Amino acid sequence: MEPLTDPSAEVNKRERIWFFPHKFWQATKGMPPEQVSSLMEEVERCASAGDVQSLKKYPFVFVGDPYKKSVA
Repeated sequence: MEPLTDPSAEVNKRERIWFFPHKFWQATKGMPPEQVSSLMEEVERCASAGDVQSLKKYPFVFVGDPYKKSVA
C-alpha cells in the first residue's frame, strides 16, 4: 500500500505562510476596494512564488509557526 502523501512534497513547517484576515481588514480599513484587491493579488503572487521575504513586510502575514515562542 502506497502512502497518500508524497514526502518530497511536504511543506517545510518553518516556512508555512499564515494569513490573518482580521489583521488584513484592520490594515485595509478605509482603503478603496480597488487598492484592497490589488494588495490581495500582490500577497497571493508572493505566496505562490514562495517569496517569504516579501511576505514578511505585511503585518497580516506570518511566515513560520505563529504559536511557537521565539527565543529573544
